[in-house]
Amino acid sequence: MRRTIISALRATTTVGGALVGVALALTSPALASPALAAQAGAAGFPDAVQAGSTWTARTGGRMLVDNGADMDQLSAGGKQTLLAGEAYERKYGSYSKDGAKIVYSDQGTKGFGAQIWSMDSSGRNRRQLTSLDTEAFGPELSPNGKKIAFQTQGAIWVMNADGTGSRKLSTDGYYYGTGISWAPDSAKFVVTRGQIDERSGEPYQLEIVTMNADGSGETALTKSGGDKNSPAWSPDGSTIVFSYTTTKAQQQGDTYDLWTIKSNGNGLKQLTHTKNVSEQDTVWAPTGAAIAYASWAEQTETSPRVMKAKADGTSVTSLDATGYPTAWS
Repeated sequence: MRRTIISALRATTTVGGALVGVALALTSPALASPALAAQAGAAGFPDAVQAGSTWTARTGGRMLVDNGADMDQLSAGGKQTLLAGEAYERKYGSYSKDGAKIVYSDQGTKGFGAQIWSMDSSGRNRRQLTSLDTEAFGPELSPNGKKIAFQTQGAIWVMNADGTGSRKLSTDGYYYGTGISWAPDSAKFVVTRGQIDERSGEPYQLEIVTMNADGSGETALTKSGGDKNSPAWSPDGSTIVFSYTTTKAQQQGDTYDLWTIKSNGNGLKQLTHTKNVSEQDTVWAPTGAAIAYASWAEQTETSPRVMKAKADGTSVTSLDATGYPTAWS
């Protein structure tokens, strides 16, 4: 089952000899996780978001949410659509550390399909940074503001923050799954890496992998099999949270839960245990005290809801917003 890969990518294929983008962004995830919403309401958490509210001042900061077409920015003042798009055009927005800039992917005027762009956090001063002959998506600004890591189909790239000096860092012969997250010191980032089935061309055995900013020192933190995606490095550098379904769970058709592992590869721990509800695309609060993520009930929902929890996975509440959180500033 490739649910998380399908839900997070726009793949490419060939039709009539021409490359085209295949919209995969929302073929499986879903909205409004009723199981988690009921859990939050029953527990009576004091920071629970009331019906009709988009955000609360107590949550703090701003969050970018990708609903599969638009890029929304949530704040105490409500929801603002920074960029509007067409269905299945994910934006993958990422803030600079000071919150002043956003890098994202969008349909380019040059090159093929989506390219990497930058803009002010107000939505002004849009500028195209890449003009590749393949789709580019999932950009992440390094905390020191010097580099942008991004993806093409199954590959990892890094370039300077102004769009110059782009080069592929990933190892040929492997598949690199969705999600890139920098360590706080900008020296490394974390991704997922998988084997490729020679017969089907499908990835499998995805593991959590760290890589130096120059592409060297690729190190697998997990060797547990199953399917993993969307790793996110904590602001203090100690922990990586990711979405994971074990090999056994895959065989049983179970859903994806959130797990954590220490950045040194120790202490693998399961955060959520939500039967028939999947979670992925986690972002950390700047303080490291909370996380937000996309959640959906596999059998009943068709779009993801944005949920918030403490960093240990407890005190789950709904932010009453739909889509995939991509950054929290």
